[in-house]
Amino acid sequence: MTEFRYPDDCQSNDDIADYWAVRLDDVQLTASEEIAFERWQASDPQNPARLIRARQTWQSMEVAASELSGMDDPARKPPASKPDHLGFDSEAVRRDLERLGALEGGNGRLPGMRSAKRRARPMLAIFTILLLLGLWGYSAFQPDADLIAAGNPGIVSEVHELSDGSRIWMEPGTRVALAYGDQYRDLTVLEGGVFIEVAKDSTRPLRIHLNKLTATAVGTAFSASKWGGHVRVEVSEGTVDLESRTAKLARLAAGRASWQDADGDMHYGTVTQDRVAAWRDGRWVVNDMPIDELLARLSPLMDDLRFVRDPRMDDITVSGSFDLTKPDGAYGAILAAYGLTDRAVPGGFRIISKK
Repeated sequence: MTEFRYPDDCQSNDDIADYWAVRLDDVQLTASEEIAFERWQASDPQNPARLIRARQTWQSMEVAASELSGMDDPARKPPASKPDHLGFDSEAVRRDLERLGALEGGNGRLPGMRSAKRRARPMLAIFTILLLLGLWGYSAFQPDADLIAAGNPGIVSEVHELSDGSRIWMEPGTRVALAYGDQYRDLTVLEGGVFIEVAKDSTRPLRIHLNKLTATAVGTAFSASKWGGHVRVEVSEGTVDLESRTAKLARLAAGRASWQDADGDMHYGTVTQDRVAAWRDGRWVVNDMPIDELLARLSPLMDDLRFVRDPRMDDITVSGSFDLTKPDGAYGAILAAYGLTDRAVPGGFRIISKK
């Protein structure tokens, strides 16, 4: 009998509970899995309760998918309070979704999903988490946006002068929250991309918050973005300090870049300084950009379509130059270049898959 091993992303009992919730909902366990499952349940008195809540979360996703697929009017808003179909604790489920990253622009993948290779419903997990974002009010868990850039192909960037004299360019569809205080100048990119020329003020560094990362500068020029769970910082002038919630990560000089993928892994590289935030001139110039990140940037320019990649697909990175003023053409070129197709599903989503 083959020895059972948990996937690498099962780092806690909560993660393992999520893993078993997926497996129990999908297929009959193998003999080695049954032994591992029984051992895990017996190893901690709280594990059975963890499993119950994980299964409630999973089942609630299916309820959400069913409800949204029945909405004839795409503009219809969900009711303020939802019926308790399964007797689950919606607040506890929301906390679980936050932990899974679904409410912070994460990839919305349950622990072990990539390794579990769900055969019956491989797309439902990502799709239904995205549905829940709309049904349970994703914006309720973020600060209100103070600056919003319209998703208009005719306006490739919006420019604002902030109260401290800094100037900020905003990519179409970007939402930014501001919080200036005595010690810091804080900007939170809720979704989107910005380029900022930071007014010098050594007593009040400017910080840009992107998911769980923070980029700090005193007087510099750099871009910062958060699209589809992918975070990116590129420096064109000066230096930027990058840190997580628990550690300092790097000091980026001009011509340096850092990006965090949807799995939370950090990457570092170089960038041509005159190509930082090239979208200000109406073009996306990308080099090995994850397709999920690029599609998220297209979304505001295509009536806020939500793109979901079939998780059976291998990861794809895109390189090229695309015209922001012609988003449909850019989308078609990406599909054609990488042998992809799409299909519409209820709720304004498109599932991207291999032909």
